[in-house]
Amino acid sequence: MSLTNILRGIGRRILGGKKESATPTTGTQQKQITYQPKPSQAQGQELATQEIKNPPIVLKKTKPLQMGDDVAPGFGSSTYDWVMRKGRGQYTADEWLDHLTSTRKVNFTVFGKPSSRIERAEKKFKYDSGPFVGKEVNISKEELFDTNVAIFDQQGNLTGGLLAAAKKFGIKLDANELGAMIKLNPMNRLKPIELGRPSGAGEKFDNTAKILGDRLQALKVKYKNDDDIVRQLSDAQFELLAIKNGELGQGAFRNLSRSLKMAKARPNFDQSQKLILNKLEGELNAAAAPLKNTKTVFSGETNYTLQGGTNYRETIMTLPEEIVTNSRPYNQGGHFTDILGDKTNNIYHVRFDTRFTPDGKKVFMINEIQSDVNQSIAKSLQKFEQLDGIKRINPFQKDIEIKLLNNERSKLITSLEDAMTKNDTAAASAISNQLAKTTQAIQKMTAKGGARDYFPMVEADQYGDHALKYLMQRAARENVDYVAVAPFDKLSFRQGYKAGNERFYGYANGKGINKSGTSVMPNLMKRAARLYGSKAGPTKISLSDPSKPYKKIGTNNFTYPERHKLAGKKIKSTYHDDAIMVSDPGKAGAGYTFIEPSNPALYFDAFAIKVTPLMRGTQKTYKKLGGLVVDMFKPIRYN
Repeated sequence: MSLTNILRGIGRRILGGKKESATPTTGTQQKQITYQPKPSQAQGQELATQEIKNPPIVLKKTKPLQMGDDVAPGFGSSTYDWVMRKGRGQYTADEWLDHLTSTRKVNFTVFGKPSSRIERAEKKFKYDSGPFVGKEVNISKEELFDTNVAIFDQQGNLTGGLLAAAKKFGIKLDANELGAMIKLNPMNRLKPIELGRPSGAGEKFDNTAKILGDRLQALKVKYKNDDDIVRQLSDAQFELLAIKNGELGQGAFRNLSRSLKMAKARPNFDQSQKLILNKLEGELNAAAAPLKNTKTVFSGETNYTLQGGTNYRETIMTLPEEIVTNSRPYNQGGHFTDILGDKTNNIYHVRFDTRFTPDGKKVFMINEIQSDVNQSIAKSLQKFEQLDGIKRINPFQKDIEIKLLNNERSKLITSLEDAMTKNDTAAASAISNQLAKTTQAIQKMTAKGGARDYFPMVEADQYGDHALKYLMQRAARENVDYVAVAPFDKLSFRQGYKAGNERFYGYANGKGINKSGTSVMPNLMKRAARLYGSKAGPTKISLSDPSKPYKKIGTNNFTYPERHKLAGKKIKSTYHDDAIMVSDPGKAGAGYTFIEPSNPALYFDAFAIKVTPLMRGTQKTYKKLGGLVVDMFKPIRYN
């Protein structure tokens, strides 16, 4: 057999018997891989040329965090902004690495002798224009991982992602190519499912109910000499009060309508007033409609919810796409399974209610932030394994990387054929080896199943930051003045002592485990305050609605366990199981205590951030996590 035939046989085995031509750049937006597992090598080739269905992205430099969009998204990337600063032209992987990371010299001792090494660390930069001018932000290693732009080992060495493929094959990339990867981050495709009163619906309903109530009172004065009309209008007021207090079923509205109908039926009732009442009744029904089918799921779970808040709500942050390399392409976690259905992933949920400061300002208070799936994944991995690309594999945007490898493979095929034509044995053998490595790299990327499933935001710190910024934006748009977190000694101790809860929620002064150091949520609030021109710190918020002065008071008792630094110390926590108005029929009396709005006993301390107008706009994804190098010996505490 001739040398040419031998080499052709090698080529056929590598390519699965198929010859490929170079795939031109189409500008088609790239998405995560979707495929049915196949045992053949052709799988990688098919994926490499597969186009996706999303519309193409038009990338351009726009306002901070907007990622090239004219309309501001809910969340955006400062990394995208920094990539676009690189300007026009194509750059090597090393040039992009220098742009996206910094370097630092690390000194250490080996067998008693001093030594040092250069490691890659986190890049920081300051905005020079826009609403964040002068503010310093960072490029997070977790964002580089979630976008599949770059994956680093625990020493900060580049080991995977788009830049690793580009470096391996000497491919140059422009800002648009990296920008597309960043924009298509699964973090930027999360969708909230909001349970509870929709934004503005409560206010609209309350205003409509007040207008109807004022009209009923005015009519009672107008017809004060007609006892029958006054009685029917009083009955209507009673039913309206029940509706205002949350009785939104058909019965309450039917009773209201009946009372109004009987009043309007009186012979001397003014025709023009009938029309006004009909209009107001219709408007009340319309305003109540959005509030009737927004049932929350866990409002009654007192281990996880502090009683006394108003307008309790739940938000589930979902990724409504399959994650094909996971053991389950859709994972609803342990909560809200009936709400979510089968075709989505539950990334995390946040539960919150509305409270008040002593001067009447509104507060969103966080009862709980939790990610069932990520919590399980994080517990099974060491710190450095979470982002190493080996124990936890990110399948998103792999097809962009595969396309680069495929283009490189096409070039190698051409070179191999040229070497075979020239009977250059040495060159053909070297090219064949390189071609085999490239094919293996593609097949490795398309292999289903890693050691652990992939969800974005594996760290509690990251999904806590995302939840905080979601609520900051929502608060700004609903004219709420603060976002607070229920401190450990007010709520989360009810689950029994969990170091993860103490670390995550912390205390009212911002301290963490053992009432020392810092806790996650208060620390995130401090960071957000610096970026958004706000303040964060201990703030007094109400145990229940100050406008309802009769309170049913309860207490919880807790003793720190033996393993705790504060072992034996007791916590006595007061809460309000119910709050009512004096006019509420049949409730006031036994078991209720009068507490006026100015009484300090009505309030407790919680760590909070003040909401600013800047928070209405796009929120920054990813908080600072520290350098690219991870301290593998640092203890991790999870819920």
